[in-house]
Amino acid sequence: MHSCHTFVTTVRKPWHASCDGAGTYRGSRHAHIGASVYRCIRAAARRGRRAGMPMELNATRSMPGHGWVLAACLVLLMGLFAALVSTTQLHPDETREVAMTPVADGVVRMSFELPTAGDRRWALWFPREPVDRLQLVGPDGWHSEPLDFFKVGDDEGILPAGFAFLLPRDAQGPTVLEAHAEGGLHGGLRPVLALSPDIRRIERSGVALGGAVYGGLLTLAALALALAYASRDRLFIGFFCFVVALVLLLQAMNGHLYGLPGVRLLGLWRLQGLSALTLVHAAATLWLVEAYAMRGRAYRHARLVRGIGIALVALAALFLLNLPWLAQASQAVSAVGWTMAGIAVIGLLVDAARRGVPLGWALAGSAAVSVLAGVWVALSRHGLLPEGPLLHYGYQGAAVAFALLLALALTQRIGDYREARDRDRLARLDTERKMRREAARADLSTALQTQLNGLDPGEIPWQGFRLLMDHLLPLVPTESCIAVLRGYQGRDHLLVEPASALPSIEHEINRRGLILRRQATAGLALQQPVHPSAGGPVVAMEALVPFQVRAPGWGVLLLRRAGGDGFTTDEMSVIGELARVVQLHVDQAAAAVKLRRSAEMDALTGTMNRRTIDVWIERTFAEAERSGRPVSVLFIDLDHFKSVNDRFGHACGDDCLREVSSALRGVLSEADMFGRYGGEEFIAVLPGRDGAEARAVGERMRTAVENAEVRHEGQRVRLTVSIGIATRLRGEDAPAAAIARADKALYAAKRQGRNCVQVAPAVFS
Repeated sequence: MHSCHTFVTTVRKPWHASCDGAGTYRGSRHAHIGASVYRCIRAAARRGRRAGMPMELNATRSMPGHGWVLAACLVLLMGLFAALVSTTQLHPDETREVAMTPVADGVVRMSFELPTAGDRRWALWFPREPVDRLQLVGPDGWHSEPLDFFKVGDDEGILPAGFAFLLPRDAQGPTVLEAHAEGGLHGGLRPVLALSPDIRRIERSGVALGGAVYGGLLTLAALALALAYASRDRLFIGFFCFVVALVLLLQAMNGHLYGLPGVRLLGLWRLQGLSALTLVHAAATLWLVEAYAMRGRAYRHARLVRGIGIALVALAALFLLNLPWLAQASQAVSAVGWTMAGIAVIGLLVDAARRGVPLGWALAGSAAVSVLAGVWVALSRHGLLPEGPLLHYGYQGAAVAFALLLALALTQRIGDYREARDRDRLARLDTERKMRREAARADLSTALQTQLNGLDPGEIPWQGFRLLMDHLLPLVPTESCIAVLRGYQGRDHLLVEPASALPSIEHEINRRGLILRRQATAGLALQQPVHPSAGGPVVAMEALVPFQVRAPGWGVLLLRRAGGDGFTTDEMSVIGELARVVQLHVDQAAAAVKLRRSAEMDALTGTMNRRTIDVWIERTFAEAERSGRPVSVLFIDLDHFKSVNDRFGHACGDDCLREVSSALRGVLSEADMFGRYGGEEFIAVLPGRDGAEARAVGERMRTAVENAEVRHEGQRVRLTVSIGIATRLRGEDAPAAAIARADKALYAAKRQGRNCVQVAPAVFS
């Protein structure tokens, strides 16, 4: 035997049962038969829930301390980058000191001491700076192969890290060589003297480092395309262009761009091409950062920032014209433009960081490092600042770090899109739920208005709550649904779905009657687990929603769902709302029937009043004319009723009218109509009976009144009636003539001494 214990308290505004008035108990019970329909509804509801109509969405849980985790990952990446950079540097004991003496513009004398190297040769290695020609010349006429920054030789490989020159095999002892550099920027040429195997080692490390940097950036570019495809956001296309511009710029700065098949023709532009790439990258960075940091905001310096970007692109286009007189000025102009763009980027990012834009401060710091490193490199190439061995790689590392941080910051927009999508989805689901609820409510209201109209008062509650189950179960799938009402509109009701469970449910309701009554009186909707036995496992969850029933009556709606999953707040709200709608319509329908009957019935005798009789007798005569059936009309008048009122009082007169009405009605059949026509006068309409049958009925009515026991204050009041009868004649489709004949027959009975029956002839003399 199942037991229930309260589990969840109020889930919506409670209902409070009223305590005034009382209902009568008549012991009628109803059970709705429709198990097959219910099973179909329940299966459809289950399919709907499995098809993807969730009641709620789970919020995405953020990783605790995710900011610190991201910072640690970035530090790890920068550490790996630093480790790769360290492999491009020789140890101090692997190099020899080189004394440099400027001889002329572009000519530097190098003096160094070469110890005996055995089978290995010595080599001079220069950082790969943008020069048109670099060649070593010895005093004895020896000279190396000339190398060009903008034209990578076949023996240099695809990604050369610098300019490497093998010295003569017999070179040893004090040695003097001259480095001849033509064109470009040769202020940063600082030679490294080491054995050729060591030079090849750092060259290979440089190739690995360059490949790692380019591969990482190209991965970011591919990621940008994927995000652009997934999000339909043009900002990721902008980030893709930014990364591509950065890759081209770094390859051009390292001299690798001019060794790649298909793009080595860019070497024809030499310094002006490098300057154009610098300006294009600066403009792309400025526009991308503005779009990220401002995101449609109007700010004071918007025109200035956009003007700088347009000017940078215009200068880049000018440099691509490859005008000879712009060659020397291109680097200075590009450095100034790049610096201005960098300052604008830092300003935008600082403003964004102050407004709480994600990763704003990290991006601002990374941009500041990139700008400082870039300015240092530009000034060192002109010999205005000393050049450190790792400065060139430091600038590239800062640029890559900035791109990575910017990628993370832009990816945050995907999270924003997801949150916005989830909010939209929640709003859409909420709207759909509300629309389904409103549709169900409207359908239920329409069905109630249609099907409750004209029902007998005793059938209205049963029909109303049956409609409740038919409309509720598709919205709230359950194993069973029970409506229990005690003393509701004077009757008891028990409706069960499925109907096959009625015997067991009836037994359980009788056992739990006192508990259910208390819960219904509390007026709180709740959920409670169902146990097969005390202390046993939960086999189902039961939702209890009370009805508004006047005390001492009570009512509850019980819905049971198998398993431990309870009903959601939305489901409980739907249950309560539809139950309230049904009870409202049931009460209104019952009140309408009561009001209609009060308008149709005589308040004293409980029979039809004159207005109702007139309506029905009109219909009866019209139908009789169509069908050719007879109709008889009886006028009944209480004899000497005025003397009864004068002798015994009006209260006794009212009692007499009620007793006479009851006696007369008891003689008639269900098909006959009877009512009080006014004062002490009654009328009866007998469809299908001719004059002889009507006379027999009239005699029984007269005898019933004569034998009626009417007492007032212990004294018997003798009553008699006079009856006049008229039958419909052929061709009469209206009752006026027959009523007039019956009235004359009544007066004839009065003249003959009362307490008699008189049948009207066709014509009275």
